[in-house]
Amino acid sequence: MKILVTGGAGFIGSAAIRYIIHHTPDEVENLDKLTYEGNSESVWSASTSDRYAFERVDICDRPEL
Repeated sequence: MKILVTGGAGFIGSAAIRYIIHHTPDEVENLDKLTYEGNSESVWSASTSDRYAFERVDICDRPEL
């Protein structure tokens, strides 16, 4: 299964991503704008997985999304 996480560089989103990557066989697509609340380092341990993908995007920007 592929799971889409919005705000994945935030506290809750990054915890969810780390759990999914380390405890399930699922893939994760992380969408985050990376404003002051987000920290890309919070998903570092998951980012080395080939089942993890990151896109820097604002979910309010419909054409880019």
